[in-house]
Amino acid sequence: MPDPSEAEIAEIRRDRAGIFRPAWFADLARGRLSLGETFWGGYVGVQLIAMPLWILVMVPAMAAEGDGLVPWSLPWLLVLAFYLLQLGWTLAVTRAVFAVAPKARQAGGWRWVAMIVSLVIAVQSIVLIVMWVTGRL
Repeated sequence: MPDPSEAEIAEIRRDRAGIFRPAWFADLARGRLSLGETFWGGYVGVQLIAMPLWILVMVPAMAAEGDGLVPWSLPWLLVLAFYLLQLGWTLAVTRAVFAVAPKARQAGGWRWVAMIVSLVIAVQSIVLIVMWVTGRL
């Protein structure tokens, strides 16, 4: 494979500079990115941002309640808000994967795997939130 030209390198740098910016998130949620960017960036990449925020905000809030999370307390509501934001994002990425995957013929059978995994992630997220809210977790 030949080395990329200066123009190709400049284009790659421009593309990389836009990752994890508001316009990139909007394009991802609307299914305008590639299947790889949508699936991996949407599910895994976003967690590189969300999980440190979870640790910085939620863990101290949860630790403040010595007996565990009491339903409808402020820490419980903070956790619920985070879970609901996560669910909203998960459903947006799942919808985007379902929009992009059928068109991604170059991915072969992996596009169907991405759709199945996305559906499993979405259903799992919904079930876990319902179990957590109802206290059956």
